[in-house]
Amino acid sequence: MSDGGPETPRIRRWAWEPSRVLMMPWLFGPMRFRVRGREHIPRRGGVLVVSNHVSQADPPLVGYATIPRRSYYMAKSELFRIRGLAWYIRALGAFPVVRGSPDRNSIRMARDLLARGECVIMFPEGTRTTSGHLRPGFPGAGLLGLEPGITIVPAAIWGSQHPFGPVRVRFGPPVRVDDLGSGPRGRRAQVVTDRMMAAIAALVPRVGGPAQDPPSGSATLPPRR
Repeated sequence: MSDGGPETPRIRRWAWEPSRVLMMPWLFGPMRFRVRGREHIPRRGGVLVVSNHVSQADPPLVGYATIPRRSYYMAKSELFRIRGLAWYIRALGAFPVVRGSPDRNSIRMARDLLARGECVIMFPEGTRTTSGHLRPGFPGAGLLGLEPGITIVPAAIWGSQHPFGPVRVRFGPPVRVDDLGSGPRGRRAQVVTDRMMAAIAALVPRVGGPAQDPPSGSATLPPRR
């Protein structure tokens, strides 16, 4: 805990181990789950995995794909209003983020986890994109990527939006940030975010999604229906 804010989450073994085992028949049966590129994820040290987002199931699926690393992930704050669900997903490493806003608590939690040498999963678009075409990423992802000693690993997932997959996850080579030099932190964060989204865009067609150019423009969330 720091700055008097909410406690930094910890994955609870009593929840994580049974959940991992119970997911296996579903993933490797009906969902036909396949992962490529795990070699790009360092076994130790702070890792920020940034991915596209096409389904509500993406956080645990991308998290499963990072095994043997145990991963923490941001989840929309609305899920934490459901008491039983909130208790369970917290035990699996989820922590809330208020979408479409500069949520300082969620960024602080992610920064603390990365500094602790953990793996954190983030979806820079801030919401699902059902078409498969990426939206611009929010700069909070880039701010985290500027933290010293962090490895940024891009990822793409596809098929999780379909009832029976097939689900494909692919990780790419780390996003480079060591050439940015000095300058305003906000500007550098935007450059890192743009690089993240370009790397993800290159991976999406390799997991079955549509070929596309990197997204451009400012990050916004679509209106709620």
